[in-house]
Amino acid sequence: MKLFYAPGSLSLLPHIVLREVGLPFTAIKINEHTKVIEGGGDYRKVNPLGYVPALVLDDGTLLTEGAAIVQYIADRVPSKNLAPPNGTIKRTRLQACLNFFLSEMHKGGFSL
Repeated sequence: MKLFYAPGSLSLLPHIVLREVGLPFTAIKINEHTKVIEGGGDYRKVNPLGYVPALVLDDGTLLTEGAAIVQYIADRVPSKNLAPPNGTIKRTRLQACLNFFLSEMHKGGFSL
């Protein structure tokens, strides 16, 4: 897996979760303003929207949006108990918290 991130952004959340579950991944830094991948390349060829985080799975599948990515990661290693099972009220509450944090709190205190 490849995790595309930019320092100072909320791409840190999936980075932390990937480390917590112990799944192997490569972290690839991008310049959030120019969309240039460290070492060269246009990030928009990976993610046409140009936003981070993005997780590219080994089969080439692109996942975007931090809340979706961290839930996918948590579901890959259920023994870590990072997320309640899908279809439960507890999972829906987790989704509500993630969405609030990644939208409302991000724009209110974490962005420039």
